[in-house]
Amino acid sequence: MEKTKRQWKNKQNWLMCLVMLIFCGLLCLLPDEHLNITSRFPREKVRIEQVDNSMLDAIGIVYNGVQPCRVKILTGDYAGEEYQSYNYLNSALDKDKLFEAGDIAWAMIQPGSGQGAPVVTLIDHYRITAEAGIVAILALLLIGFGGVIGCGAMVSLVASAVIVWKLLIPLLLDGVNPMMASFVTVIVLTVLIDVLVAGFSRRCLTAILGSVAGTVVTCLSAWGLTILLKLDGGDLPYVVPLLSQSAMRVDTRSLYIGMMFLANSGALMDLSMDISVSMEEVHRHKPDISRRALMKSGLLVGRSVLGTMTTTLMLAYSGNYLSMLMYFAGQGTPLMDIINLKYVASQLLNTLVGSFGLAAAAPLTALIATGMYLQKPKPAELRAG
Repeated sequence: MEKTKRQWKNKQNWLMCLVMLIFCGLLCLLPDEHLNITSRFPREKVRIEQVDNSMLDAIGIVYNGVQPCRVKILTGDYAGEEYQSYNYLNSALDKDKLFEAGDIAWAMIQPGSGQGAPVVTLIDHYRITAEAGIVAILALLLIGFGGVIGCGAMVSLVASAVIVWKLLIPLLLDGVNPMMASFVTVIVLTVLIDVLVAGFSRRCLTAILGSVAGTVVTCLSAWGLTILLKLDGGDLPYVVPLLSQSAMRVDTRSLYIGMMFLANSGALMDLSMDISVSMEEVHRHKPDISRRALMKSGLLVGRSVLGTMTTTLMLAYSGNYLSMLMYFAGQGTPLMDIINLKYVASQLLNTLVGSFGLAAAAPLTALIATGMYLQKPKPAELRAG
């Protein structure tokens, strides 16, 4: 009986993965509304045959100037043909690319007028094949180790990327309030991911409710602390060119807050699912456990996971901005000056807000799980009360 039930549950989870993949496929079919005029030109793989570095000026570790390249188009209507292209460098280490003969690049092919040669614009090195291979290896590892649960984890990863790209970002570009759009996106992702990982079960519902509760606390904490610390989101990456080139009127503070609880939602889902699953296992092995004992078990798990998860958030953010910390340390900037800087304070707040959400989600999930798994009080508990 137990084996049949488990087989049916696995089939149900596989079906959910298939349905979600179909849903993601349909989302990918939605047309992109915000495209520039160059989007209609084809993009193709090209191989760099020759380069000329004589027109480049070295400025420290960066280059300025133009790098003429002879390229051979590998795909598309112009496959096999060679053309001249130019790679412009502007002394920007984070944006410039330097090609060598034999490199494979991704280029935009703009057809020439009449019988003229097409204009080949080099975008960057071609990385799509390698990136797809990395994703494929990850999928094999997840499915090979986790089976249907691993497949659900992989599908949830794909669904998260598709939903953010196809739904959240267009909504933000259309002027929808960033806090509201991000909050709804987090709720949708929480439900979908937990269902894919845990199926339709009490453990799934418990994890969803606990994660949503933590998200609400995260949102409120982010809103209050940004006002307290006088942070307006003006230091977000690419926010200045976004506002200037699109003439958008975006509340950067709301965008910053939305990014904060969107970034921390994964940790909340992780914590809530850990507590929910562990408490379900305790209840399954000891069905007559008291409400107080089950609650205590959940809180114990929550404390343990909370300690490591808070450190995880801190290391994740500090790891991303290690070069920034090295710069300030190398300049001999006093620590108090560093902490007071707007950019540093905004990154510090990311960690603190996520920790507030985790601290709230742990006991709330334990409380919800206790009520979910022990829906009726035991007679012994009534006598003890």
